Amino acid sequence: MIRLILTEVNRVFKNKLSFLIMFLVPIVVVFLTLIMFNSFSVLNTKIGILNLDDDPLSRFTVGTVMSLFRGGTISYVGPNYQSKLLSGEYSAIVIIPKDFSKNLYAAKQTTLSFIPSPVDLQVSTIVYRLFNSMFEDLQGSPFFDPQVMKYLFTSPGYPAPKLILPEKEKLMSFESLLTPIAIFLSAAFVIIAISCSSTTLDRQIKLTDMYMTYNLSGFLYIAAKVIAYSLIGMVESAIACLIFVSIGVYLPVGLLIFLTFMNSFFHASFGVMLSCITDNLQIANLLGVGTIIVSFFLSGMVVPISSMPEIVQTISKYSPLFSVNYVLRKSQIYDVVSAAELIKVALIAVTTFALVLLTGAFNFKRR
Repeated sequence: MIRLILTEVNRVFKNKLSFLIMFLVPIVVVFLTLIMFNSFSVLNTKIGILNLDDDPLSRFTVGTVMSLFRGGTISYVGPNYQSKLLSGEYSAIVIIPKDFSKNLYAAKQTTLSFIPSPVDLQVSTIVYRLFNSMFEDLQGSPFFDPQVMKYLFTSPGYPAPKLILPEKEKLMSFESLLTPIAIFLSAAFVIIAISCSSTTLDRQIKLTDMYMTYNLSGFLYIAAKVIAYSLIGMVESAIACLIFVSIGVYLPVGLLIFLTFMNSFFHASFGVMLSCITDNLQIANLLGVGTIIVSFFLSGMVVPISSMPEIVQTISKYSPLFSVNYVLRKSQIYDVVSAAELIKVALIAVTTFALVLLTGAFNFKRR
């Protein structure tokens, strides 16, 4: 058994391209996510205001809204705003019409024009939804009452409250936010990429025929592959972990070893199972890529679970990537590890392993 595992690991390491990709993927994922996502912040979002209303009330309104954001997030622009939108200097421009104050005094519905930038449209979309949500919450309140507005403008001399997370503030950093993507997803990607074509390649080069000649057990053959790829996945995760620890991200080491193994064990089992059920290398690779894409969106690492339809939320909560991510986050925030959740993670991985043993051994024997 150990000899088979070492043989499988050696086959991966022998291929220079696989060896290079295996070590580069977690490093590239970590640094790309840190560089790209760290700049994706509302603090760096610039919104321009074109005020066509001369009434002081409109300036009071803009000043009050400005006070809710960090200085520089919202600023006034001139009529030549289009070039600033096209260059991406501003994420969006909000135009206040001439009759804005007049309608406020008359308690009529007011409208503001929102013009997004074609650069980073996703940021413009978030800003648009944020403002709409804020205005909906203020609907019916005295916030836009002209008499009240005069007293709402915040002077720079009065500091606004600041949110803190005692002793755990680093968990709110982008570096910490992206740890599950780099640790779990990069390992899953590499494992699926290698394992989903594993038995297919063995059949093509007649290696399975040679194993059958020597009466090798199908269970042993499949188990060795799964364990070998699981170990490779743990190496992937370890590289990402070391990078994050070196930049000061808090990670519970003991729990992380368990989670990275279960994550790798599941994806190795699933990848080998995909390889067992198809004779076509291209189809096996497509199934592998499709699996990673679906898992990525169901994991909750990028797409918020709360924004998904109810039935998709239920499915997501049983997704292996979501499960390991949830257990890690719960431990980081509350210092609590639930035995039931650890059992759930292990059960998903072990069940998948049992399925691949049955599928693979039958397939191996039949051939």
